[in-house]
Amino acid sequence: NTLLLNLLHLCGTLQPTHPATGRRILAEKYSLAATWKRGEDLFQIRGQNGLLHCSIDPLPQVCRKKEVLETSDQVLESFYPVSPTIDLQQVNVYKEEMNCTGFRGNYPYPHAHTLYFLETADPNCKLRPEQFRAKMIMFTFGNALARAHKLYGTQPQSLLERPVTVQAVGTNGRIFQFLVFQLNTTELSGDDGIKNQVWLDEDIELYDFAKVRPLIKKKEIKVPAGLAGYKPETFSKFLALYLHGAV
Repeated sequence: NTLLLNLLHLCGTLQPTHPATGRRILAEKYSLAATWKRGEDLFQIRGQNGLLHCSIDPLPQVCRKKEVLETSDQVLESFYPVSPTIDLQQVNVYKEEMNCTGFRGNYPYPHAHTLYFLETADPNCKLRPEQFRAKMIMFTFGNALARAHKLYGTQPQSLLERPVTVQAVGTNGRIFQFLVFQLNTTELSGDDGIKNQVWLDEDIELYDFAKVRPLIKKKEIKVPAGLAGYKPETFSKFLALYLHGAV
């Protein structure tokens, strides 16, 4: 958590040269709710997720209309004969149209910019890397869908007038996951038509080692104390997501 906040503080020092970054604020412990139907099933993403950078201005879309329309020809993978909902928790839902961004309607920073996820240190709650990335996709999609419902209503839209883009960064303090999600449609009942898009850059190391004490073998220091093997290109990606929409 300290590393993440320090990286954000470092990025924030660029505000004099990129004033649009001052039109954002960090929020945490907000409760999200997003509901949709797929086939005969009703789905809901609900709960608290990571630290959120929210903005006065929406993120620009990554893919233009022509590329979005071309997603209609793409075929989604099938899990058949396994149900794609096999691992999801079944609960009784009494508010079928429950959609909430977590903020009141007059909140001056209504657009989700980037979500920041931290891997838990609790071994009983630790997710495998692919599960962690799935969580990132789920909550970026949920934030985008809740915002789209606020803008365009809860009736399914086959093609949004303006796609909703949300970013995410996940880390355990050394390895980073970078994600960009673009919601193009809220017509989610079937596999045909316009698709939503996600870009993922996974398992990117910020440094090789972090040692409280040096690693010594045969009276020779193999790894010095502190951080070793810093990889600046990883921070460049972190900064690129931070500055997206402000450049």
